[in-house]
Amino acid sequence: MIKRNKLKLIISSLVILLPMLIGFFGGSILPPELAVHWGIDGNPDGWMSPTVFFILPAVLLAIHWVCMIITAVVDKNVEQNKKIMNITFWIIPVISLTSSGVIFTTALGYTSNMYAIVLLIIGVSFIIVGNYMPKTTRNRTMGIKIKWTMSNDENWNATHRFGGKVMVAAGFLCFLMMPLPSAAFPFVVLPLILVVAIAPTLYSYRFYKKQLAQGKATREEYEKGYEKLVGNKKIALIVTLSITAVLVIVLSIIMFTGSIETTLGEDALTVKATYWSDLTVKYEDIDSAEYRAEGVDGERISGWGSARLLLGAFQNDELGTYTRYTYTGDKPCIVLMIDEKAVVISAEDEQTVRDIYNRISAEIAK
Repeated sequence: MIKRNKLKLIISSLVILLPMLIGFFGGSILPPELAVHWGIDGNPDGWMSPTVFFILPAVLLAIHWVCMIITAVVDKNVEQNKKIMNITFWIIPVISLTSSGVIFTTALGYTSNMYAIVLLIIGVSFIIVGNYMPKTTRNRTMGIKIKWTMSNDENWNATHRFGGKVMVAAGFLCFLMMPLPSAAFPFVVLPLILVVAIAPTLYSYRFYKKQLAQGKATREEYEKGYEKLVGNKKIALIVTLSITAVLVIVLSIIMFTGSIETTLGEDALTVKATYWSDLTVKYEDIDSAEYRAEGVDGERISGWGSARLLLGAFQNDELGTYTRYTYTGDKPCIVLMIDEKAVVISAEDEQTVRDIYNRISAEIAK
């Protein structure tokens, strides 16, 4: 499948990476912090620097290739509808453009009602997928993959026709719910998703029971049909373990990598952190600097938190709301007071933190 669609795979991969252009050329018009996650009330509660336009496409590209390889390996002998195969090639590119577009337009102030946008995206997705679901043939990688559908062609076709109608109806309901206040979001989307997931499953089981009652199929035929489709269970296990390994690697890279680099210039210090915006502070603007051997605690309000880095806006009883550029753990750090606001910075080792503190203290004393 990949050999026959090499050009399509290359083009779709390039489309996924298109948002990187925003990171290259949009720095001058983008704010230092971009909303990348929104709560159920529609308000942003997660932030990142413009590096999100490099990280997000890269992660989505990896997912795209993993999905294509799995589809090619697992269902290489299944003759699937061409329109369905086209969708598999363009799902991730559309997600890349849509998610990056929402982040970009929100940062520039063009997008405000996130509730309506999410409902629009979900509604369009439901309608498109619902229209194409009945065209799928029985396979192991796409569609409503439960044991009854995967065991019998008639069950598969009937369930996917029914499931398609449910998804299209849910899509139009999303459009009708768009004028509602954002507080209604969880009470609208979650029930719709549950209906879309559960209704076809119940229909498939009912169809299975009906076939047994009418003598059109037997339990043994269902078992044989399932075993014939699934085939070698070792292959399925290998594929599952491969997917798990890829996910673990990607999450490990995100959670356990990154660094903080503080550069001490003649007139100012600059803090550069992976996954977050840079910070530049003039020495003359620093009111005080304090070395903290035990570090500083705090609860993250917005920003980036991983097993290695703590970046963004934090809060505690002593400092109130403060900006943090530190490594995780109770490691030595420096608390800078700038216009009555605290900025906490650290380095990877204690000696570097002390050197930075001594230099800042000397510059403040001048």
